[in-house]
Amino acid sequence: MSAPRPVGAPPPDRRAAAAPLDLRMANAWPAVEVEDHAGWRFRWSDGVTRRACSVLAIRADEQLVELVALAEAFYARRGAATTVQVSTASAPAALAPFLQQRGYTAEARTFVARAASDRVAAATEPGEWTTTIEDHITDAWFATYWSVESARGRSDHQADVCRESMLAPAYPARFVAARAGDEVVASGQIVIEDGWAGIQCMATRSAARRRGAATAVLHRLACEALAAGVANLYLAVVADNAAACVLYGAAGFTATHEYCYYARPPVEGGRAR
Repeated sequence: MSAPRPVGAPPPDRRAAAAPLDLRMANAWPAVEVEDHAGWRFRWSDGVTRRACSVLAIRADEQLVELVALAEAFYARRGAATTVQVSTASAPAALAPFLQQRGYTAEARTFVARAASDRVAAATEPGEWTTTIEDHITDAWFATYWSVESARGRSDHQADVCRESMLAPAYPARFVAARAGDEVVASGQIVIEDGWAGIQCMATRSAARRRGAATAVLHRLACEALAAGVANLYLAVVADNAAACVLYGAAGFTATHEYCYYARPPVEGGRAR
């Protein structure tokens, strides 16, 4: 999967077409608290995931300085670093340089990619795995998904927040599991909105990696999208996750744009702490 232009670079011609994917991703991963300011979404979920604890900056170029100040106050009240999701498809072009001047640093470069549902279904297969699908979270599905998240230092409290908020979007969702007998070894989810299905929560237990379990999940998700009459898929993948980039590229996904999270610690008395 080839990389799009770097974050902060002049937007590509397809910017207008790609921008709605940023909004769909936000809708698919709802935060506990959301405030809207001139189209910017201030999100907070008690520190659970960057996406649900950051500002999604959508245009509003002329209010950039004011909105960044409001964001800093929003996160300062919560004792948290101000974090801004800066997308090459939807953020003001001047935002990244402005944040850098204020001492923000960029992290977690992420590609947003799209593919036709039928192409992904044709390019993947279940292999040795049995897959099942539900319209709700099961304990076994969540245990597999969270086994990967907990390895990153997530707490039990964060697990509860994720399950009750992020994994309960206002749009139709489907939960796919790849199984070895009764054991769930890989997970994935689609959230359907406006003719698109967003793929997220792809996770594989370590014992099943490099054996096609994630491919089996991806195949079932694509087939479910087709069954629901959804022609387009999208997803986000961290740029340094080489294995995932290879998987999605082989399945037919093409990067449309990218984003980074720009973060700065809370400020007290005019100095970052």
